[in-house]
Amino acid sequence: MRDTSPMGLIEIPKLPMTAEEFQKLPEVEGARLELWEGSLVVTAAAQMAWHSEIARRVEDFFRAAGLVTSRELGVVVAPRDVPIPDVLVFRGPIKNPRQSQFPAEDLMCVIEVVSPESVERDTKLKPGKYATARIPEFWLVTEDTQDLFEANVEIYRLTAGGDYALAQKWPLADLEQAGYDSRLGDGSRLGA
Repeated sequence: MRDTSPMGLIEIPKLPMTAEEFQKLPEVEGARLELWEGSLVVTAAAQMAWHSEIARRVEDFFRAAGLVTSRELGVVVAPRDVPIPDVLVFRGPIKNPRQSQFPAEDLMCVIEVVSPESVERDTKLKPGKYATARIPEFWLVTEDTQDLFEANVEIYRLTAGGDYALAQKWPLADLEQAGYDSRLGDGSRLGA
């Protein structure tokens, strides 16, 4: 369980750090801490209202289908790698609500909502880590350049070769209107 002490100085264990050591760090208000190959990466928390609203809509989409979701929690993809997706979709109920990070095998889908400061990380670095950890589905959500209040969703599925392949593209509003089952096309369940 991550300590939620107010922002201030924190003592960082010797690097490289493990996922277990990372989980013991206190939360830093206004910052997002991720563990990348044993190194601590500190980035600003999302500052745009668009980012927050779109992440909430994506989470609501999955919740409307009865799936368990959460936002901005760590995913242990390797012993020294704990990225934090914007939205997580779990395979089943969360067993310990005090956890701040979860093993990749607990997840069926991770979603990254791309902000200007996170383009490289969200589109190139994180998908590779999620695929290596065998998370069945990855969604990349980007701004709709024609409508500032809208987003586009690219749905990637894990292939037998262990990479993600683009399965579908949707405007978020169309996806919400169609509902969870219609986006599957072949009638299969997410993560199957």
